[in-house]
Amino acid sequence: MNESSKMNEMKAELEQELAKWQTKIDEARVQLKLGGMEAEQKIQPYVDQLENEMSKAKEKWAELEDASENSWEDIKVGLDSSVDSMKEAFANARKHFSGNKVS
Repeated sequence: MNESSKMNEMKAELEQELAKWQTKIDEARVQLKLGGMEAEQKIQPYVDQLENEMSKAKEKWAELEDASENSWEDIKVGLDSSVDSMKEAFANARKHFSGNKVS
């Protein structure tokens, strides 16, 4: 597989991953609204972290769109880091949903 094909495949995978995380962030926002003030106070920091990491991931995505074939792997490392941070923040927020299913 040539570098251009690898980069296109990676872009497609990352685009799907970012879309999945945007959905999870949106679901967390809904849970905040439904959960009332106490839940909001507990969960808001995690939602803020998710939104911050999503913003970083989108910035890296924009860099990836303009990246040369030689630099896209370095940019992917930053995107992977943002996705890992979102996973951690989401797992922490999920603990506070006590019985409300968010996947």
